[in-house]
Amino acid sequence: MSYVLAVHPMIMADAGMDRAAVITLTAVVAGVFSVLMALMANLPMVQAPGMGANAIFTYTIILTMGVPLEAALGLVFWSGVIFLLLTVTGVRRMLLDAFPDDLKYALTAGIGLFLMFIGLKGAGIVIAAPAPTLLKIGDIAQPAVLLSLLGVPVVMGLMARRVPGAILIVIALITIAGFFVPGAAPDQPVTRMPEAIVSAPVSFSQYLMILDMGYLFTHIGSAFPVLLTLVFLDLFSSLAAMNAMCQRAGLVDEHGNMIKPTEALSADAIATIGSAMCGTSTTNVYGESAAGIESGGRTGLVALFVGFLFFLALFLNPLLLVIPVQATAPALVFIGLLMFSEVRHINFDNIVLGGSAILTLILMGVTSISDGMALGMIAYTVGTVLTGKARTVHPLGWVLAACFIGYYAMVG
Repeated sequence: MSYVLAVHPMIMADAGMDRAAVITLTAVVAGVFSVLMALMANLPMVQAPGMGANAIFTYTIILTMGVPLEAALGLVFWSGVIFLLLTVTGVRRMLLDAFPDDLKYALTAGIGLFLMFIGLKGAGIVIAAPAPTLLKIGDIAQPAVLLSLLGVPVVMGLMARRVPGAILIVIALITIAGFFVPGAAPDQPVTRMPEAIVSAPVSFSQYLMILDMGYLFTHIGSAFPVLLTLVFLDLFSSLAAMNAMCQRAGLVDEHGNMIKPTEALSADAIATIGSAMCGTSTTNVYGESAAGIESGGRTGLVALFVGFLFFLALFLNPLLLVIPVQATAPALVFIGLLMFSEVRHINFDNIVLGGSAILTLILMGVTSISDGMALGMIAYTVGTVLTGKARTVHPLGWVLAACFIGYYAMVG
């Protein structure tokens, strides 16, 4: 999961943050909150700023909606607070049940589609085009674009062969190849030479405690759907990853449920709160925790050692800083592909569930994550009523659908 040290700062830099500072911030957050998971839950699960959540933070909340960085961090903070309250009160199960499983799968797949688009666009593999197509293939004859494009099948092949660290290997290979490939300027290669191998960590003090916690209350109309999106995504992604990891490790009770769910989810919620206070997007449990589990890890020692290794990465800032976008794009595309594969679980035999899920997925990819989630929920609720099965809609589902309809009525 060390690829997060290269990919996350690249995404946050698009939000106007200093990339070198975010490299330090990423290592600190991943280190501290992986150790927290070890101490609170004693489970072999590690945490770091989440892929997908960081894309929503940068490209939807800040760049599309125009929310200031400080306010966006405030929304992340409140999403963590709500997540923590839902966890300690046990309400999280009720909230999860409000969404049918098919819409949950669509949410994950939609974020995957969003990530793939960001990766392809960042590498220049797809570019803007006039209407009606809006997008077209970039100049793949350009060496830099071709280099990134070749990275996608390479990472797929390595993952198919179960090569450990496949994503990191591809990032390293493209970065090294970039020394010999011309970039945008003919006299400059894709990858520039590092100024040093190791150095003292770059300070990220300019982002500490800058969050605007009042923005939610002064912009409740526009901020509320975004807040709900952040809460649901954290809830869904965390529970899905944690359940999968515990099932694989055999860390389940007699009913097949993960052990210590409250402790683990609380550690995740606290990590999100802490991330916002430090100056970055939502922190999640990583599916890459499976690597430690497959190697025999069954306790928090896995998370403890991973946390310490992230602290060591603090001194590798110069090396991480020279990684070009062409090297991180294949990683984003592949991570998005893994998330998009959740579409296989959608029940297309049920036209209401399948149709609502696809509507959710497509709208998330072409509009925004929050609009996709909201309109998908509305479509599911209305469609279910028209089929005479209104009783199958969860009571909280009615509330959410009504809130979303009210929101769109207000914004026109």
